[in-house]
Amino acid sequence: MPCLFQVAAVVSTLPAADLYVLEKPGVSMQNSTLFPVALHLRTVEAMLYAMLNAQYTVEEEHRVFSMNRSTVGKYFELMVGESRTSGLDIARRLLTDSIDQEAPRVRFPRDMIFRYRNHFQTRGQNRNEELSDALLQAIAFYELAVL
Repeated sequence: MPCLFQVAAVVSTLPAADLYVLEKPGVSMQNSTLFPVALHLRTVEAMLYAMLNAQYTVEEEHRVFSMNRSTVGKYFELMVGESRTSGLDIARRLLTDSIDQEAPRVRFPRDMIFRYRNHFQTRGQNRNEELSDALLQAIAFYELAVL
């Protein structure tokens, strides 16, 4: 199945949202052997922009934004050199603070806290890492671009 149809199939499963934030992985353009990978990533990113901004001609507002993975890593001090470390501990702390503190950085509904707390426990499970990455990206975007 061509890439366009695969991306369209994924986009069709996404819920409607006021905006979408895409994580932009850092692929060095200096390394010529990675050029095909970088080109593919940029092509998929362009498809996502076009498909998720389908109403742009009517609304004249962008609904899709990109945020570098390293920006989120730097914002939460997760960078070690050029690499980003796990954000599971920070995500777990945000959930705990939502219960323990009177004015937490992020408020979570109680039912969400108990449903998702185990997702931030185990290291090494990609789904848990991706969930914490998505949470940290949303918080960083909100605090850097919205506030």
